[in-house]
Amino acid sequence: MLEDINAKGAYAVIVSDSLEIMLFGIYTIFFTFALMILTVYKRPLPVDWPMVVALSALFGICMSHCSLVTTNRYSTLGSLDGMPSGREMSGLLRSADALLRTASFLSQLLMIHRCWAVWDRAWRVVCAPTIMALAGFACAMNGPVRLPVAAFRSPFVAPRNFPYDMTFCILSLVVYTTVTTLIIYRLRYISAPVRSFQSVEELIFSLGKSIIEAGALLVLGQLLIFVFLLIEHPALLIVECIAAQLYGIAPTLMIIRIGVSLLPEGRVRWASTMAEFSTVVAGGTMFETDSRDGDIELASANASLNRNGSISSRNRGKSLLAGPSSRPH
Repeated sequence: MLEDINAKGAYAVIVSDSLEIMLFGIYTIFFTFALMILTVYKRPLPVDWPMVVALSALFGICMSHCSLVTTNRYSTLGSLDGMPSGREMSGLLRSADALLRTASFLSQLLMIHRCWAVWDRAWRVVCAPTIMALAGFACAMNGPVRLPVAAFRSPFVAPRNFPYDMTFCILSLVVYTTVTTLIIYRLRYISAPVRSFQSVEELIFSLGKSIIEAGALLVLGQLLIFVFLLIEHPALLIVECIAAQLYGIAPTLMIIRIGVSLLPEGRVRWASTMAEFSTVVAGGTMFETDSRDGDIELASANASLNRNGSISSRNRGKSLLAGPSSRPH
């Protein structure tokens, strides 16, 4: 596929890199904002350095992928000595392919952590998704590690090891779908007692927030990869470059969305001995405006206040990804 610039679907070579550069610029802005939320804006709470490192590592992987793809396009299309062969570009292609799969795996781990936190740190809930993510990553790295240089025929695209690539794609899609469904179910279930919508606009806005909070964008991106890989369409190159940045953008947006909703004025923040994802507390939360009652992350805390009059100290120090959730009664 795409063995030279005259091959069918060669437009994907330029379009993919252009879109990825644009998305990386957007990702950089989101990443900077997320770091501010995880560090500066959460004071005096302790900084969750493992999460800062994980988010930074994901950003670094996505940045490196964008850099390698851009270098590949410049080295091939801008070469004054003729188009280089696939073997000559095998190093760049192999590295970019490995980074893409690693970014997908790391984003899955972040979403699994989010699901684990929302379900009150119940390991039994995330056991199956974790095993599938590990198995998928093992299949994913089979191509970049084991394919010989002779297999690289295109200077733009790494060769496919179809059985392993398809297995990785399916497992990743199952992981994203399962985790997203569990998160949405949990958030909707615990917020049901206080959920009410005054208008269609409010409903649509709430659904949009839920999509961001549950990482549903990753499901859509992985589904597109699965479809284009199945039909072996050249546009797969475009979809993969978009997904490479989406793997980082979706978890980052999730942190921003929850962080903004949990750290406004009027909220009481408690010190915690557990440094975990941006330790933000449900206990002592004060609702000052009606608009916040529609927040899917805050509804559970409001419900607990309405039913019990207070929130137990057990819920103090919850993870930012968990939000101020509590076990439903």
